[in-house]
Amino acid sequence: MTPGELLSLAAQSCVDAAKLLHEVRVSVAAKGAFDQVSSADLEVEAFLRAALTSGVPGSTVVGEELGGASSRITWFVDPIDGTRNFVRGIPLACISVAAAVDGSLVAGCVLDPFRDELFTAAVGVPFSVRSSGLVIPPGVSPRPLVLTDIPLPGSPYRGEMELLGSLMEIADVRRVYVTALSLAWVAAGRADAAANLGIHPWDVAAGSVLVREAGGEFWPVGSDGFVAGRGEIVSWLLERLEGIVS
Repeated sequence: MTPGELLSLAAQSCVDAAKLLHEVRVSVAAKGAFDQVSSADLEVEAFLRAALTSGVPGSTVVGEELGGASSRITWFVDPIDGTRNFVRGIPLACISVAAAVDGSLVAGCVLDPFRDELFTAAVGVPFSVRSSGLVIPPGVSPRPLVLTDIPLPGSPYRGEMELLGSLMEIADVRRVYVTALSLAWVAAGRADAAANLGIHPWDVAAGSVLVREAGGEFWPVGSDGFVAGRGEIVSWLLERLEGIVS
């Protein structure tokens, strides 16, 4: 299948999966000292796994909640990125799906079910946003806008508070706790950069495709970090995150 065809399947699967959020009775369980999993996470991921692998027989899924394995075509699924927001009724969460072919990410989509916004891109398919709500074109401000969750509770790294303090001297900072949606907003030009530590492949797979296909940069940092965006702030963040993880 072409990247465009994989993207179409991923996007439709996200749209169909979002309908479950209107029906599921949400229960919550702890998943580590600083993380949670909800019944909605599990139901949405199970639905996406079935839809994606039936649409592409022989493909496999790497998901946040149910594990997985890789194959020639591998899907990266985050059923609800922002679970801690979702279970508290804060409308900052999304469904994220990406496709990789022979280990290279080629398509990604991020669906914000609260605003009914679908962010999509693939190799050969330009970045786009489909929205039924109010969308204000991004403007220009004298300070870059950066999305980051640093410092994370329970982080093993030193220097995160110092990084945040230095960053707030030169940039506007927003903490949204939804990495995939942060990357989608960077791709859409609503923010100049995003950076996080403590992430997993499913957190950034789709968003990294969106940023790159929208003309931005995406840089992995260490084994569990990234910097993405446009402009000089990307280099600034990259240098300091690399210093923290090293």
